[in-house]
Amino acid sequence: MYKKIVNSFHFIFIILLLSYVIIVYFSEDVSLKINQNRSNYSKNIETRVFEIPLLKNDTDNVINFNLQNNVEKKIKKRYFWNLLKDE
Repeated sequence: MYKKIVNSFHFIFIILLLSYVIIVYFSEDVSLKINQNRSNYSKNIETRVFEIPLLKNDTDNVINFNLQNNVEKKIKKRYFWNLLKDE
């Protein structure tokens, strides 16, 4: 008897908790706060993007590609199916 009462109390508590969470989550206040936060974040990002300093390009002629030693290596073709054949 005692176990059934405790189980029913737990069940009612869980149902009440879930209903409260759902009601609060879908309320107008929360949705307004979410929209305000999203707009604030987007405004902050826009202002910070314009504050990023542009760096001078100092990579001119830094990498010299050696064209003389540009010999392609010949890759031996592998015939996998020929290895399985009985000879």
